[in-house]
Amino acid sequence: MTNKSLSEYFSLQRRYFRSINVERDLEKIDAMLGYIPTERSVNAIKRILAGMGGVSSHRAWTMTGVYGTGKSAFAHFFASLCAPSNSEIRQKAMEIALHNFGSDSFEYLTLQEKIPKQGLFRAVATAQREPLSNTIVRALLRGTEIFWSPAQLNKISIAQKLLDLDTQAATGGTVDSREIPSLIKELGEAAKTDILLIIDELGKNLEFAVQNQGVEDLYLLQQLAELPKRKELNIYIVGILHQAFAEYGERLASLQRNEWAKIQGRFEDIPFQDSPTQMTRLIGQVIDRSKAEKISCSVNNLAAEWLESLPKDIKDDYTQELVEDTYPLHPITAFVLPMLCTRYAQNDRSLFTFLTSAEPFSFKNFLVETKIERNALPTLKLDWVYDYFIEAVGTGLASRPNLQRWVEIQNLIDDAKRLDVDSLRVLKAIGILNLVTTTGAMRATRTLVTLAMCDSPTDSNKNQWEQIIDRLLQKNIINHRRQLDELRIWQGSDFNVDSELANYIALERSHLSEILSTIRPLTPIVAQRHSYQTGTIRYFERRYLDTLQDLTKLHCSSNDCDGLVGYWVDEAKLTEVPASTSDGKPLIILSAANLDILRIRAREFAALKKIQTSAPELQTDGVARKEVRFRLVQAEQFLDETLSQTFDVTANSHGCWVQGKQENITRTTDFNAKLSDVCDEVYNQGVTLWNELINRRELTSQGAKARRELIEAILQNPEDERLGLQGYGPEICIYYSVLGKTGIHRQESGDFGFYPPDETSGVQTIWQAIDDFCLQAKEKSQTLDKLYTILEASPYGVKRGVIPVLLAGVLLYHADDVGVYKDGTFIPVLGSEHFELLLSHSSE
Repeated sequence: MTNKSLSEYFSLQRRYFRSINVERDLEKIDAMLGYIPTERSVNAIKRILAGMGGVSSHRAWTMTGVYGTGKSAFAHFFASLCAPSNSEIRQKAMEIALHNFGSDSFEYLTLQEKIPKQGLFRAVATAQREPLSNTIVRALLRGTEIFWSPAQLNKISIAQKLLDLDTQAATGGTVDSREIPSLIKELGEAAKTDILLIIDELGKNLEFAVQNQGVEDLYLLQQLAELPKRKELNIYIVGILHQAFAEYGERLASLQRNEWAKIQGRFEDIPFQDSPTQMTRLIGQVIDRSKAEKISCSVNNLAAEWLESLPKDIKDDYTQELVEDTYPLHPITAFVLPMLCTRYAQNDRSLFTFLTSAEPFSFKNFLVETKIERNALPTLKLDWVYDYFIEAVGTGLASRPNLQRWVEIQNLIDDAKRLDVDSLRVLKAIGILNLVTTTGAMRATRTLVTLAMCDSPTDSNKNQWEQIIDRLLQKNIINHRRQLDELRIWQGSDFNVDSELANYIALERSHLSEILSTIRPLTPIVAQRHSYQTGTIRYFERRYLDTLQDLTKLHCSSNDCDGLVGYWVDEAKLTEVPASTSDGKPLIILSAANLDILRIRAREFAALKKIQTSAPELQTDGVARKEVRFRLVQAEQFLDETLSQTFDVTANSHGCWVQGKQENITRTTDFNAKLSDVCDEVYNQGVTLWNELINRRELTSQGAKARRELIEAILQNPEDERLGLQGYGPEICIYYSVLGKTGIHRQESGDFGFYPPDETSGVQTIWQAIDDFCLQAKEKSQTLDKLYTILEASPYGVKRGVIPVLLAGVLLYHADDVGVYKDGTFIPVLGSEHFELLLSHSSE
């Protein structure tokens, strides 16, 4: 057996890769064959039946437990108990109930008395990341299909209504949650029996609610749980979760989490979770050892040795058979892993995922990568588990309750990366034990840590691990707590981030617009289609607005922007919005949805930033500093998500005001298209010029030099082809774009000169505006700064960079009609030095 990988002897039971889909398997009796109610299943049935039998007032339950613990199988079994009495699946389920409860038990008698012959109306669905109302409609529709025959369905109006709503949801729509209670009432009246609503994977609905701020989904849960108990109709709700209800809301701000807790209080939670010993047995059931006959004797002997060597307060709960069944896990790993997953694993990061996934440092990977060498049986130790949680979960644990301890342990081990590999392995093992318990049997005693590093109790390397522990103690990387006889890698933090956060938020008095402008200033947005078609990049300044600003006096902070998009973050509803800013730029305003959530997120992020920069304790407390940094990253992500959702035009289609009118925008692309439409309308006489060197307000140094050389050529060589310019420099590029292709500088009657551009040139309207300005200055001279003001405003919106070139062309075209003055003094011959003054002192 030497040099063979463990995967040649061990694999994972295929049945643990599958799970019952309650919605799909509802009527399949095969899905229930072999089902044996465990202690937790029996307890769950008793509590639900207590509600149905009137002993308890509860009629809504959540069942909470990690993956692979049989929640869906239980839900299928309970739904089968509620089927029609003449169905085969009901009869089979009652046989199982009779065997486990007895014929005289309250539970069995309640099932016979409370479940009518026609059964309950069983509405069952497996949730997706979708609105809760969509899931419930799908469950109710499925219920109609199994409760009534096809012929009966055609006569029941509520069935057709549900089909229409399900089609609406399937095509991307959302069912109005306010319709659900009345739908359920109508169904109950048609079915003339109580309704059992089972939602498997309810957590996916909750995740959707968190991501999309679907508060109405949670209120719907509350409404259904609070429906009054009536003699003729009752609804019983069972929701299946993989973690506690509140933990799905950990990404929410603290105020929102309080609201979630209130709604959770309407449900009786039934923990569907095994003890660590039972979960260890589950590990043994997952491992397939059918190919391990050749090494079974060695495994058996190793298990006997381990059971003999483990500390008494540990081995009292375990048997040799259990140690053998969980190999190739190290016995200590097999005992610790369930406790670690229960306390720290979140959602799909469960014990089951560690065992069956192909993620780095998973159990499955260990089987493939580890070989049996020199007939010594290797084991998966605690350091491998530590690496799995860091590699696969990483900072995802940042929102867990015991974050500070985890962060400090991770931080200390990261800081010790300079140590040799074996020392790091010992640190990781101590770290895992510290995470699990600091007072129980699995605390990191010197003996337990040494055993945790050995493949067998008689391992020849025992002394080596003892010496490594001694060196770590000498270097003060770990410390020994004598009273508890425990090695510890973490020392704790006295800085309470939650308390400080609450204090900072309580002291925050700034308006939301001020907070957002400081922590999340908005960048300009470009009118893409218009900019592409005209070659003129037009952008809108973006700004947060509230009632502190007078909308009639708004003006853009920069002359270069072409409009203003305001983000309204005030409780006061907008009833009237001006069409433009006080400086004549188009005005667009977006109204916020879910403003309360945005305010909470913004204040939390702002408070964390202040804590990070001003809390003196963080200078000496590395653990707290890292926690604040983690929270800040998370808060920033949540704030960005909330901002996106709050101003999502597709979700708040009537919250957009465009030039004084309320617009209905249904798609994100429509909003950007609207910006271009506005620019088309407001700047309908602007230039069409594809040259980024010159068609901009502020030129680059290269562009400014090229423009200067071009103007010198205009003034000195107007009768030469290409103005006498040679080569392929940027000045040539500008010449062709502004003067050559437009026909402004062209050959007529054999001579080159300056003439009005072609009507289709894209600059004809600007030429005409400059022409009119010059020729209208008959009674009184006009300063050129007025020309700039006219051209930069609507309907032209010309960028300042190209104006001097076009002006030079107009002046040469009207050389005999227009005079130029500097401070009242006539300039007979224009030179490049005059244009330099024009650029810097246009008012003179």
